[in-house]
Amino acid sequence: MISRDQELWACALWVEKQHGEAGPSFIGEKIKRLALEGDFEGVATWRAIADRYDTLVDGVAGAARQ
Repeated sequence: MISRDQELWACALWVEKQHGEAGPSFIGEKIKRLALEGDFEGVATWRAIADRYDTLVDGVAGAARQ
């Protein structure tokens, strides 16, 4: 069984693999749609995914510079 944190990291990785540089736009649209629907738990989930996505992308970019 995977933890909630692992699930969020998996989602962030999926966004990076599927959407690449368009990941932030994809995530932003998800958050916007969920907020308009009043799904604030979904908004919180996608914000957590966004945080991990940023960390993932920053880590990959940092490793590429080395």
